Amino acid sequence: MKINDYQNAIERFDPDPTLKDRISEAVLSETRHVHDRGFPCIVAGAMVALLLVVGSTGVAMAVSPEFCSAVLSFLHISETEDVPGPNSSLNGTPDVSDAMIGETVKVNYIQLDGTFNMAQDGLLYETRLDPDSGAAIPTNFWRIENGRAIQTDISVNKTEVDLKSGGVFYWYERNGNIQVFDPSPELASVHAVPGRLDAVIIERKTEGYSEYYLYNIHTGEARDLFADVESMGKIENAKFTSDMTGALVNCGEWYYVDFINGTSSALTELTGIASFNMADLLPDGTVQLLKWIDAPGLGAGYVDCWIYDPTTGQSVKVLDGAREFNEFNEPGPYGVVILGEYCIDVNEDGCVYVLNLRAGTSVPINGFTYDPEATMSVSPAGDKILYAEFDDSGMMFVTRLGVINLVEGTTIEFDRLKPAELFEFKLNWLDNDRIAISGSSLDHLDNEVTSIYIYEF
Repeated sequence: MKINDYQNAIERFDPDPTLKDRISEAVLSETRHVHDRGFPCIVAGAMVALLLVVGSTGVAMAVSPEFCSAVLSFLHISETEDVPGPNSSLNGTPDVSDAMIGETVKVNYIQLDGTFNMAQDGLLYETRLDPDSGAAIPTNFWRIENGRAIQTDISVNKTEVDLKSGGVFYWYERNGNIQVFDPSPELASVHAVPGRLDAVIIERKTEGYSEYYLYNIHTGEARDLFADVESMGKIENAKFTSDMTGALVNCGEWYYVDFINGTSSALTELTGIASFNMADLLPDGTVQLLKWIDAPGLGAGYVDCWIYDPTTGQSVKVLDGAREFNEFNEPGPYGVVILGEYCIDVNEDGCVYVLNLRAGTSVPINGFTYDPEATMSVSPAGDKILYAEFDDSGMMFVTRLGVINLVEGTTIEFDRLKPAELFEFKLNWLDNDRIAISGSSLDHLDNEVTSIYIYEF
């Protein structure tokens, strides 16, 4: 099952009816998983003038020199993780326990009766819906210290948005960052701006199209981010660079917006690439363009890939006619799975390689087997790849979990044993070193218990 199937099919599974009602609306992580079919022709050394990775913190990171020649070491931990079932003795306080898997992976098991989650800053919190606006209101907060959940006082703010359709959202400031919670239905989304404590980006939808505003949470001043930009037509969606100097915009045609100069230009004109199917903004502000080429036969197909750097105006082709991965490829599944700057390459013998599209390097992972139905996602800093397989029989569960560490040159994975009644509905990077899996289950008294399992690789 692919991640998009997983997202779309959550209501088709048939767990216990009382549990199903509470979990069917759970939102899955925005894990990127692009299935590609490929036998790659990678352009060696194509982007050596560019920084290898720029993470969400804005800090440039380079992959270690050994990456270009080393084999990624592979470790499958023989110990199967015995995932704990619901704790029936909870009393409104999170239960926290620690474990080590194979003396290699540290895991935190956190359970609470009712619904709770973990913010990006590591705080646990409960929420309730604002009865007037429908926005999420965070209520109780805990921080985890030395294996204990400690109640923490957080000053939560309410912002009533003064836009055409109104809207409400709640937020707090902590450790130099803003944490925003789900807004009322009038607002499609609200996101913090890296490095800003006074403003958020608000997305508002009208007749299926998006408007984006930079909204000052202290003064209520709202600025249409594209009001001073040359007309592009109605916006379907937009992604912004971390420093807010540019944006990639889809208006049916792809545009790059330069906020400093107030210009918008079609990517076809900027790059000189006449046709492509999709564009994506990478963490460092460069743009990836993909073009798929269909070919006769079941599972056949190829992909071209370019990386465009708006600061230099340089566009470089990094994949040329690579066979795109498809589980129906004959004689067996093989090809490339594109994950931003990196991609997984499975050859016809089933051997797995990691390709660095910018540096033009290819490194094998000896002993690693790629499952076509697995999901993969890149860490915030872009130097690790999460790998997960799912069991979708009855209630969803992650059966195999692993991380490919491109800096240290290691791949670690292990199997997980499912407890009864557990339904796992969210898998995501918590930060660059930790992965969170969220689930819901019923104890023997039919009380709902929410679990968050945090794995540090």
